[in-house]
Amino acid sequence: MILTKLFSRRWWFVTIFVISGVIVLARLGFWQIDRLEERKAFNQLVAERWNQTPFDVNQDTLPAEMDLLGYRRIQVTGSFDYANQVVLKNQNRDSIPGVGLVTPLILPDGRAMLVSRGWIPLDQSMPEQWTQFNEAPAEATVVGLFQQSQLLAGAPPPDSPQTQWFRIDIAAIQQQLPYELMPVFLAQLPEPGRGYEALPYREVPPGLSELSEGNHFSYALQWFMFAAILGGGYLPYIHYQEQRRQRLKTIAENGGVNPDAPLDVPAMT
Repeated sequence: MILTKLFSRRWWFVTIFVISGVIVLARLGFWQIDRLEERKAFNQLVAERWNQTPFDVNQDTLPAEMDLLGYRRIQVTGSFDYANQVVLKNQNRDSIPGVGLVTPLILPDGRAMLVSRGWIPLDQSMPEQWTQFNEAPAEATVVGLFQQSQLLAGAPPPDSPQTQWFRIDIAAIQQQLPYELMPVFLAQLPEPGRGYEALPYREVPPGLSELSEGNHFSYALQWFMFAAILGGGYLPYIHYQEQRRQRLKTIAENGGVNPDAPLDVPAMT
């Protein structure tokens, strides 16, 4: 009986609206399932690359597509050129102002790679204080992650050498160095056993240290639940409205008297 009412003249428009709503909500649920599968595939890719033997810049040629080395640890051996290091301004750690220390690492073939060695507090960021953060010995094997040059379209290069920069623009920094810089820079990772408070402070990016599948599954359940509530609640709603409509019709046919109402019994005296 109720099913025949779904597409009656009274209910067809609402029925179409409800069916469309259920489809949209269910589609959102399946979209979240798809997102979950994409996230799992991404996590698998990151884990596989992270667990690979570090790519050795001294022995291997950089690929034409640097994205192939995304999320893979990179190893490079050379000597730090502390005389030409710079800092990256406006770097905060736990709301504490500071700078990022960036030092060229000169490779045996004469080329160099900028290495973002980590964060230091603002009160220790003056050039005369940088020597306390020199690694010993200067010749070192550094492990980190490749980062692309940080460009700002239309920004003119400085007219004179700078020790403070707002971004690691390799082409701009190249102009104040006597050797060729590689087209990417290295964000140095903390060495095994390095203390949490050691300066310069280095950390594994959160997205790599803790791979998560996010909330896609719970969101999918929510969308499916909304679809079930809308679709499952529609039939009882029609049933209630049709019964109410029938009662009102019956009352009208009885001259405004509700036949289901209790009879008035005179009070006994």
